[in-house]
Amino acid sequence: MTRNIKIIDNCIPIKQQDLIINELLKTKLFPWFYCDDITYQSNKSSQHRPGLSHYFFRNKKQNSDYSKLAYSIIAPFTNKPIIQSRAFLQFPLNLKLIGLKVDALHIDLADPHMVYLYYVIDADGDTLLFEKSEIIKRVSPKKGRLLIFNGKIWHTAQQPQKGIRCIINSDVVK
Repeated sequence: MTRNIKIIDNCIPIKQQDLIINELLKTKLFPWFYCDDITYQSNKSSQHRPGLSHYFFRNKKQNSDYSKLAYSIIAPFTNKPIIQSRAFLQFPLNLKLIGLKVDALHIDLADPHMVYLYYVIDADGDTLLFEKSEIIKRVSPKKGRLLIFNGKIWHTAQQPQKGIRCIINSDVVK
């Protein structure tokens, strides 16, 4: 498989990065939705990792009044349709109670796609990309960083331990 992994720091202007932070984390108006397990996969058991999420796009359709935030991140890099786009907000958890320090290894969709993973803020909780059972890339969350990779690459996130981890994950037609 072609790895096709790109990391772009400051992928959008600083002013736009700050606008996204303000909309998602500084105002009290952004509609976050509670997930009892942010790592949940329909074929796996719960990892008991609560968090917040928000769908900007679902099934190739706009799902939010805030969709422009997600679109503005990927627009400079592709004009392909967005299949789904979600923001995730994870909180530090007591890892002694929940066990593993990484979320469930997964691919977002079965259909061919590219993943555009945008890091809203600096955080701990690296993204890990795998080939077979080996880590091929480790990416630290950094404000304004965009990680682009082939959607067939299995990946996961480490659970944040020092503060919140906020990302926007967009899956785009390949």
